[in-house]
Amino acid sequence: MAKITVKVEGHIDRALKQRFEVVNNPTTMIAIYNTLAKRCDPYVPFLNGPLSQTNVVSAEGVRYIQPYARYQYYGVDFNHTTDYHPLASAMWDKAMLRDHGKEFFAEVKDIIEWRLREING
Repeated sequence: MAKITVKVEGHIDRALKQRFEVVNNPTTMIAIYNTLAKRCDPYVPFLNGPLSQTNVVSAEGVRYIQPYARYQYYGVDFNHTTDYHPLASAMWDKAMLRDHGKEFFAEVKDIIEWRLREING
């Protein structure tokens, strides 16, 4: 099993960071981790689909539950095709953040602002 988390606080500006503390709860984190899983999907090795399609999103992160997930994540015996996911790589969250980190954290900002509006009316 491979578990992926991301430290949101390190990537949002100071003003938003203070507001994030108000909405840092399971609902917000699940929304953020759903976005992370969706953005990471093209980077997850894919041959028949089980690794990519059997992740579990919770307030603690994204878990890839296939028995071989850890090996694929760390690149141990990394044997996969890029026919279906041309961007597939080990440490797929880091590869995604390298390529699309700004867009991802813009989405995180939108989620935080949405949750603030929801709470404050």
